[in-house]
Amino acid sequence: MNNLQLRNIADFNAGMPEKKAREREMRLLVAKDMAHVLTDFEGKRLGWKSTRTDLMEALHWTWMNETVVNDDGSPCRFCHLVDRACTLFDIKKPVNPRSLVANALSKKGVHMTNLCQRCCMIAMTEHTSHPLMKFISISR
Repeated sequence: MNNLQLRNIADFNAGMPEKKAREREMRLLVAKDMAHVLTDFEGKRLGWKSTRTDLMEALHWTWMNETVVNDDGSPCRFCHLVDRACTLFDIKKPVNPRSLVANALSKKGVHMTNLCQRCCMIAMTEHTSHPLMKFISISR
């Protein structure tokens, strides 16, 4: 059974510019954390605890922010990030990763929050600076 936590109501009453700025910062933080995982956890067994849609959303932010580059310094292509992540997390590669990203970005409402909103909530409730790591299990 999942543990229940109280949601911070003050966050919902925050002004829209502050909320958007917080989400923008969280996207950048998630992109940096995902880039760290993709580049520094080569020999370890990793597990992804959330959906493939969430993984594709995190990879999309990593690609959009150009936080991972190739050997020649050019930005890594999205399909290469997907291949790398699916290999590292030992999950099946989706047929169309961009459709999963589109689904993730179109989530609206109370019951369908995207990864960024959930990471914002985790960061506030658990006072952590790396909420994406809650979705990743690391073993040797």
